[in-house]
Amino acid sequence: MSKLNLVATAIFTSTLSLSIATGMPAAHASSLVPQQEGEIILTNIECIASICLNTLGYTVTSLPYAATQTPQYGLSRLFVDNSATANNWGFGISFPLVDAGTNPPQNQYWFRPVAYLGAQADSLPKPTSTPAEHSNLEIGRFQFDFKQTVSELKLNFLDVEAANFSGILSVNGKTLTNLLPAGSNDSIQSLTLKNVDSFVVQLGKPDYSSPSSTGDGVDLQVVVPEPTNTVGFVALIFGILGLRRNKKVTTAA
Repeated sequence: MSKLNLVATAIFTSTLSLSIATGMPAAHASSLVPQQEGEIILTNIECIASICLNTLGYTVTSLPYAATQTPQYGLSRLFVDNSATANNWGFGISFPLVDAGTNPPQNQYWFRPVAYLGAQADSLPKPTSTPAEHSNLEIGRFQFDFKQTVSELKLNFLDVEAANFSGILSVNGKTLTNLLPAGSNDSIQSLTLKNVDSFVVQLGKPDYSSPSSTGDGVDLQVVVPEPTNTVGFVALIFGILGLRRNKKVTTAA
């Protein structure tokens, strides 16, 4: 495992850089978000959607978000969504064309967490579980593990409106908390990581006043800037994307 390169900033303990982005990623960046709508196959939660997306080059694990608050939320699912289309995935999960609060630019693919109301924070969602706010509360905590070190990653956070909740919690197994300030509606903030084997990201903020209250939903993109020495890694992911439709595995070119 490689050590983190130093990023020139003392404020963030020389491991992260923060920028408030006014637009989308640069034209020569490659998104690691699968360019297909569906549910990401997580290491610890069974996919229930009709389209299950198997990431290659990295895995994603859903982690407990909060264990001491009431109401509590179980482990979140993770979807890929394009706001240009409405989707009904069944089991109480549907994404309208216009979301109540979190709306990425159309024709772009974003990771979209789906929060669950649960008896305890580490409870696994089941087909009979209740998605929070009719599946439109985009909060969750996820660990990304890469099969080879990535020299640089850019994480784009959409619609962070609650300060000090969304951001990075650890990199390469080491605690490293860097949470974002509040931004304007549907704005994008970015964090850049260097020499990454794994990271834990937290998205959004639940409202604990009642099970039906609206929290701060946040979507995520993970981007590899180019040109870098990760071009081969990007080719691996997009050249061999496993796509399982109706529980049958096919290969998407």
